[in-house]
Amino acid sequence: MKLKRLFTFLSGIFCALLLMCCNDHLGSSPDPAVLRIYLVTNPADTTIQIGFDSLTVTTKDDFSLTISQMKVYSQEGIYAKLFSSFSGYKDEETEYNLLERQSGSFIPQKIVESHIPPNHYQKIEFVVYPPAEVTIHGLTFPIDIPEGYKPLITMECPFIADENEEHNIYIQFNAFKSIKRWRDTYIFTPSFELINK
Repeated sequence: MKLKRLFTFLSGIFCALLLMCCNDHLGSSPDPAVLRIYLVTNPADTTIQIGFDSLTVTTKDDFSLTISQMKVYSQEGIYAKLFSSFSGYKDEETEYNLLERQSGSFIPQKIVESHIPPNHYQKIEFVVYPPAEVTIHGLTFPIDIPEGYKPLITMECPFIADENEEHNIYIQFNAFKSIKRWRDTYIFTPSFELINK
C-alpha cells in the first residue's frame, strides 16, 4: 500500500514538472498584424464609347462590384481568411460602387480590414462579380459575363507582416478597360493592378 502511495506521489511530481517545462518552452503567441485592402478606381479611366457618344463619369453614376472569399497566402501556401471589418467572422458577398466620388475624386473602397498572423505573404485572392448593369453619364446599359468567366482574382503581392504592424494594400480598378463592346452588349473582363499610395 505504501508503495502504491509513493508511486502516485512521484507520478504527480513528475507530471507537475513536465507541465512546468512545457509551459516554459511554449511561450506566448505573437500579436497579430492588421491588413487593410482598398479598391481604388483609376482616375484616368473615366470615359466610355457608346455608339457615337463618348460618355464621361458623373457623380450619380454606378459601377458596382460584388466582392467575396478574400484570402492572403503565405510563401508556404498557408492562407488566412480576410474580412471587411474586424467584427467579421464569416464570408459575405459585399457590393461596392467603384464610381462613388467625393469632391470630384473617386472614394477608395475598403474591402478588407482584418487581423492576420505575422508572416511573409506572397499573394492575395478574392472573387469578383460585376453588376447586371452600369450607369454612366445617366445612361444605363446591361453588362454580360463572358462564357468561361472565372471570378477568382489572384494577385502577386509580396509583403512582410510583423507583430502589431498595420499594412495597407491598394488595388486599382480600371473600370472602363474592364468592359468591352460586343455587338449590342458590354462584356465584363476585369482589369486590376496593384498600386503604391
